[in-house]
Formats: sequence, C-alpha cells, structure tokens
Amino acid sequence: MASADPAMPWQLLDHTADVRLEVEAASWPGLLEEAAAAFGGFVGGGQTGRTEARPVTLSGSDPVEVWVRWWRTLLRLWTVERVLPVRAEMLGSDPRVLAVPAAALDLSRCEDIKAVTWHAASVEQAAPGCWRGTIVLDV
Repeated sequence: MASADPAMPWQLLDHTADVRLEVEAASWPGLLEEAAAAFGGFVGGGQTGRTEARPVTLSGSDPVEVWVRWWRTLLRLWTVERVLPVRAEMLGSDPRVLAVPAAALDLSRCEDIKAVTWHAASVEQAAPGCWRGTIVLDV
C-alpha cells in the first residue's frame, strides 16, 4: 500500500514488532502461574537479591480478559515498580488472588516490552488437564 498523493510519498512496510507467546498448564491457576514464569523468562535481565511477594487481585468478565489483565499486571510490575516477576502462587481457593514473588532486576540485561495487546489473546481448555493461553507482546 502506498500514498495516492505523490507530494507525500509513503508506503506501508511490514515490521515484526510483536512476539506471540503460548503458555500451557494443567489448570487455570497453573496457567496464570506459568505465565508469570514465561514473562520473567522472556524479559530476562536476571534477578538481583531476594524476592518479595506482592499480592495481586485480578478481575475480568471472562478468562481472556483476566488473562490480558494478568499480563498487563506483570508488565506494570516490571516497568513501573522495576521488579521482575519470577512466578505466581495462588492464595487460597480463588484463582484470581495471587502472590507474585518479584525481585529487583538488572535493567541492562532486559528485553523491552512496550505493551500487552488484545490481538490474538486467547485462553482455552484444550483437553481435560490442559489449559492453553496465547498472548501477543509489542516489543
């Protein structure tokens, strides 16, 4: 695609600025826990010092909304609070209430993530004992 006005020449170029991750676990709470590990593994940076658990309560009208909000929470911990989420642990019986052990991180060794997108976000119970979630990160 290109501009129709020759005085303002432009064209649309393909750009690979997204990363799509797929996470699997045996349960919905397990999927949230594995997502935290995937986030920490992807952004890297390595943790420095000991971890400190941060309570997080998720909300959403359906699993996909909870899923996207969860990834956005992980991104906020990393970009705003400057801690690396290393895993997640369910607190009690409600899978929307989690503790997120997080540690200070070495920013010089981190990948950059600009946003968590709704594009292609999905959550499904693929089979009994198999939950799968997909998320796209803008890098």
